[in-house]
Amino acid sequence: MGRKGREGGLKKYQKVKAYLYERIMDGSYVPERPLPPERELAATLGVNRMTLRRAVEELSYDGYLIRKKGSGTYLTSEKVRKDELIAEKGAEEQQAFRLISCALCRERGYGSRMLELSEDSEEGYWRIRRSRYLNHLPFAYEDIYLRERFFPAVDVSYYAVGLHRMVQEKGGELHPLRQQQVEALLCLKTTGKILNVREGSPILQIKTWFYRARDEEPMLFCRSYHPGDSYTFRSRKIVIK
Repeated sequence: MGRKGREGGLKKYQKVKAYLYERIMDGSYVPERPLPPERELAATLGVNRMTLRRAVEELSYDGYLIRKKGSGTYLTSEKVRKDELIAEKGAEEQQAFRLISCALCRERGYGSRMLELSEDSEEGYWRIRRSRYLNHLPFAYEDIYLRERFFPAVDVSYYAVGLHRMVQEKGGELHPLRQQQVEALLCLKTTGKILNVREGSPILQIKTWFYRARDEEPMLFCRSYHPGDSYTFRSRKIVIK
Protein backbone atom coordinates (compact mmCIF):
# COMPACT_ATOMS: atom_id res chain seq x y z
CA MET A 1 0.00 0.00 0.00
CA GLY A 2 1.33 3.48 -0.88
CA ARG A 3 1.96 6.19 1.65
CA LYS A 4 -1.27 8.04 0.89
CA GLY A 5 -3.20 4.82 1.49
CA ARG A 6 -1.48 4.39 4.82
CA GLU A 7 -2.33 7.92 5.88
CA GLY A 8 -6.00 7.41 5.07
CA GLY A 9 -6.03 4.25 7.22
CA LEU A 10 -4.72 6.08 10.30
CA LYS A 11 -7.65 8.44 10.83
CA LYS A 12 -9.71 6.33 13.23
CA TYR A 13 -6.97 5.56 15.72
CA GLN A 14 -5.72 9.14 15.53
CA LYS A 15 -9.17 10.31 16.63
CA VAL A 16 -9.16 7.83 19.50
CA LYS A 17 -5.68 8.98 20.46
CA ALA A 18 -6.82 12.61 20.42
CA TYR A 19 -9.80 11.76 22.62
CA LEU A 20 -7.52 10.04 25.15
CA TYR A 21 -5.12 12.98 24.97
CA GLU A 22 -7.95 15.36 25.86
CA ARG A 23 -8.92 13.18 28.84
CA ILE A 24 -5.30 13.26 29.99
CA MET A 25 -5.17 17.04 29.68
CA ASP A 26 -8.47 17.66 31.48
CA GLY A 27 -7.48 15.49 34.44
CA SER A 28 -9.82 12.57 33.81
CA TYR A 29 -6.85 10.21 34.19
CA VAL A 30 -4.34 10.44 37.04
CA PRO A 31 -0.98 8.66 37.44
CA GLU A 32 -2.07 6.71 40.52
CA ARG A 33 -4.97 4.87 38.83
CA PRO A 34 -4.89 2.68 35.69
CA LEU A 35 -6.98 3.53 32.64
CA PRO A 36 -10.18 1.50 32.21
CA PRO A 37 -9.57 -2.04 30.91
CA GLU A 38 -9.00 -2.31 27.16
CA ARG A 39 -12.25 -4.14 26.46
CA GLU A 40 -14.29 -1.62 28.46
CA LEU A 41 -12.61 1.43 26.94
CA ALA A 42 -12.97 0.09 23.39
CA ALA A 43 -16.69 -0.49 23.95
CA THR A 44 -17.12 2.99 25.40
CA LEU A 45 -15.44 4.59 22.37
CA GLY A 46 -17.17 2.31 19.87
CA VAL A 47 -13.94 1.03 18.31
CA ASN A 48 -12.26 -2.35 18.11
CA ARG A 49 -9.46 -3.24 20.51
CA MET A 50 -6.78 -3.09 17.82
CA THR A 51 -7.65 0.55 17.07
CA LEU A 52 -7.58 1.41 20.77
CA ARG A 53 -4.32 -0.46 21.29
CA ARG A 54 -2.59 1.48 18.54
CA ALA A 55 -3.77 4.81 19.94
CA VAL A 56 -2.48 3.82 23.39
CA GLU A 57 0.85 2.76 21.88
CA GLU A 58 1.29 6.15 20.25
CA LEU A 59 0.56 8.00 23.48
CA SER A 60 2.92 5.63 25.26
CA TYR A 61 5.78 6.47 22.91
CA ASP A 62 5.16 10.17 23.45
CA GLY A 63 5.39 9.61 27.18
CA TYR A 64 1.81 10.27 28.25
CA LEU A 65 1.04 6.65 29.11
CA ILE A 66 3.09 3.73 30.35
CA ARG A 67 2.17 0.05 30.50
CA LYS A 68 2.96 -1.93 33.63
CA LYS A 69 2.94 -5.69 33.28
CA GLY A 70 0.10 -7.31 35.16
CA SER A 71 -1.18 -3.96 36.38
CA GLY A 72 -2.52 -1.98 33.42
CA THR A 73 -1.86 1.28 31.58
CA TYR A 74 -1.14 4.41 33.61
CA LEU A 75 -0.66 8.11 33.04
CA THR A 76 2.98 9.10 33.47
CA SER A 77 3.89 11.90 35.84
CA GLU A 78 4.19 15.42 34.39
CA LYS A 79 7.96 15.61 34.76
CA VAL A 80 8.66 12.59 32.53
CA ARG A 81 6.45 13.20 29.49
CA LYS A 82 8.76 12.05 26.72
CA ASP A 83 7.86 14.62 24.08
CA GLU A 84 8.75 17.40 26.53
CA LEU A 85 11.95 15.99 28.02
CA ILE A 86 15.08 18.10 27.95
CA ALA A 87 18.53 17.32 29.23
CA GLU A 88 18.50 17.99 32.94
CA LYS A 89 21.38 19.78 34.64
CA GLY A 90 23.38 17.78 37.14
CA ALA A 91 24.49 14.18 37.26
CA GLU A 92 24.82 12.33 33.96
CA GLU A 93 22.46 9.56 35.06
CA GLN A 94 19.66 12.13 35.41
CA GLN A 95 19.79 13.24 31.78
CA ALA A 96 16.70 12.59 29.69
CA PHE A 97 18.71 12.62 26.45
CA ARG A 98 22.27 11.44 25.99
CA LEU A 99 24.03 12.30 22.74
CA ILE A 100 26.15 9.49 21.28
CA SER A 101 27.24 11.13 18.03
CA CYS A 102 26.29 13.73 15.43
CA ALA A 103 27.87 14.03 11.98
CA LEU A 104 27.22 15.29 8.45
CA CYS A 105 27.52 12.36 6.04
CA ARG A 106 27.85 12.23 2.26
CA GLU A 107 28.55 8.56 1.64
CA ARG A 108 25.82 6.45 0.05
CA GLY A 109 24.54 3.61 2.18
CA TYR A 110 21.75 2.78 4.61
CA GLY A 111 20.94 6.38 5.57
CA SER A 112 20.82 7.68 2.01
CA ARG A 113 18.57 4.79 0.93
CA MET A 114 16.11 5.42 3.74
CA LEU A 115 15.97 9.10 2.74
CA GLU A 116 15.61 8.14 -0.95
CA LEU A 117 18.72 10.06 -2.02
CA SER A 118 19.97 9.10 -5.46
CA GLU A 119 23.44 7.67 -5.93
CA ASP A 120 24.58 10.64 -8.02
CA SER A 121 23.10 13.30 -5.71
CA GLU A 122 25.53 15.62 -3.95
CA GLU A 123 23.12 16.18 -1.08
CA GLY A 124 24.30 14.94 2.28
CA TYR A 125 22.45 13.99 5.46
CA TRP A 126 22.95 14.45 9.17
CA ARG A 127 23.08 11.44 11.45
CA ILE A 128 22.28 11.86 15.14
CA ARG A 129 22.60 8.92 17.53
CA ARG A 130 21.20 9.36 21.02
CA SER A 131 19.64 7.49 23.92
CA ARG A 132 16.57 8.64 25.82
CA TYR A 133 15.77 8.16 29.48
CA LEU A 134 12.65 7.83 31.59
CA ASN A 135 12.97 7.91 35.38
CA HIS A 136 16.73 7.84 34.76
CA LEU A 137 16.51 4.49 32.93
CA PRO A 138 17.13 4.08 29.17
CA PHE A 139 13.91 3.49 27.24
CA ALA A 140 15.05 4.19 23.66
CA TYR A 141 18.08 4.27 21.41
CA GLU A 142 17.45 6.48 18.36
CA ASP A 143 19.45 6.52 15.13
CA ILE A 144 18.20 9.62 13.27
CA TYR A 145 18.89 10.67 9.66
CA LEU A 146 18.05 14.22 8.48
CA ARG A 147 18.24 15.40 4.87
CA GLU A 148 20.63 18.29 4.46
CA ARG A 149 18.18 19.98 2.11
CA PHE A 150 15.66 20.46 4.92
CA PHE A 151 18.13 20.66 7.81
CA PRO A 152 21.19 22.53 6.48
CA ALA A 153 22.79 23.20 9.86
CA VAL A 154 22.33 20.86 12.82
CA ASP A 155 23.56 22.10 16.20
CA VAL A 156 23.13 21.31 19.90
CA SER A 157 19.54 22.59 19.87
CA TYR A 158 18.57 19.39 18.02
CA TYR A 159 19.89 16.99 20.61
CA ALA A 160 17.00 17.18 23.09
CA VAL A 161 14.07 17.66 20.70
CA GLY A 162 11.49 14.98 19.83
CA LEU A 163 11.21 13.83 16.23
CA HIS A 164 7.88 15.50 15.48
CA ARG A 165 9.04 18.82 16.94
CA MET A 166 12.29 18.47 15.03
CA VAL A 167 10.42 18.28 11.72
CA GLN A 168 8.00 21.06 12.65
CA GLU A 169 10.32 23.55 14.33
CA LYS A 170 13.65 22.82 12.66
CA GLY A 171 12.41 21.62 9.27
CA GLY A 172 9.54 24.09 8.97
CA GLU A 173 6.92 21.46 8.09
CA LEU A 174 3.92 22.01 10.38
CA HIS A 175 1.83 19.09 9.10
CA PRO A 176 4.21 16.36 7.92
CA LEU A 177 3.14 12.93 6.74
CA ARG A 178 4.44 10.04 8.78
CA GLN A 179 4.96 6.35 8.07
CA GLN A 180 6.06 3.70 10.56
CA GLN A 181 7.08 0.07 10.62
CA VAL A 182 7.37 -2.00 13.79
CA GLU A 183 9.39 -5.20 14.17
CA ALA A 184 10.39 -7.43 17.08
CA LEU A 185 14.11 -8.26 17.15
CA LEU A 186 16.72 -9.88 19.33
CA CYS A 187 19.06 -7.35 20.90
CA LEU A 188 22.63 -7.03 19.61
CA LYS A 189 25.53 -6.47 21.95
CA THR A 190 26.07 -2.75 21.22
CA THR A 191 22.37 -1.89 21.46
CA GLY A 192 22.12 -3.92 24.65
CA LYS A 193 24.80 -1.81 26.29
CA ILE A 194 22.91 1.38 25.42
CA LEU A 195 19.52 0.06 26.60
CA ASN A 196 20.94 -1.85 29.55
CA VAL A 197 19.41 -5.15 28.40
CA ARG A 198 21.05 -8.51 27.77
CA GLU A 199 22.29 -9.48 24.34
CA GLY A 200 19.66 -11.69 22.69
CA SER A 201 16.79 -10.23 24.71
CA PRO A 202 13.63 -9.24 22.78
CA ILE A 203 13.51 -5.58 21.75
CA LEU A 204 11.21 -3.54 19.55
CA GLN A 205 12.48 -1.70 16.48
CA ILE A 206 10.38 1.20 15.16
CA LYS A 207 11.25 2.73 11.79
CA THR A 208 9.74 6.18 11.28
CA TRP A 209 9.74 8.37 8.17
CA PHE A 210 8.56 11.98 8.03
CA TYR A 211 7.60 13.43 4.63
CA ARG A 212 6.84 16.92 3.39
CA ALA A 213 3.08 16.91 2.89
CA ARG A 214 2.81 18.62 -0.49
CA ASP A 215 5.09 16.26 -2.45
CA GLU A 216 5.95 13.41 -0.04
CA GLU A 217 9.65 14.24 -0.09
CA PRO A 218 11.43 12.37 2.73
CA MET A 219 12.70 14.76 5.39
CA LEU A 220 13.70 12.56 8.32
CA PHE A 221 14.15 8.87 9.01
CA CYS A 222 14.68 7.29 12.42
CA ARG A 223 15.14 3.73 13.53
CA SER A 224 14.62 3.43 17.27
CA TYR A 225 15.07 0.48 19.59
CA HIS A 226 13.13 -0.17 22.81
CA PRO A 227 13.29 -2.83 25.54
CA GLY A 228 10.75 -5.54 24.78
CA ASP A 229 8.81 -5.03 28.00
CA SER A 230 8.33 -1.28 27.59
CA TYR A 231 6.09 0.59 25.14
CA THR A 232 5.84 1.70 21.52
CA PHE A 233 4.95 4.38 19.02
CA ARG A 234 4.27 8.16 18.69
CA SER A 235 1.54 10.84 18.34
CA ARG A 236 -0.33 14.09 17.58
CA LYS A 237 -3.69 15.71 18.23
CA ILE A 238 -7.05 15.32 16.37
CA VAL A 239 -10.61 15.77 17.65
CA ILE A 240 -12.85 12.70 17.92
CA LYS A 241 -16.40 13.11 16.64
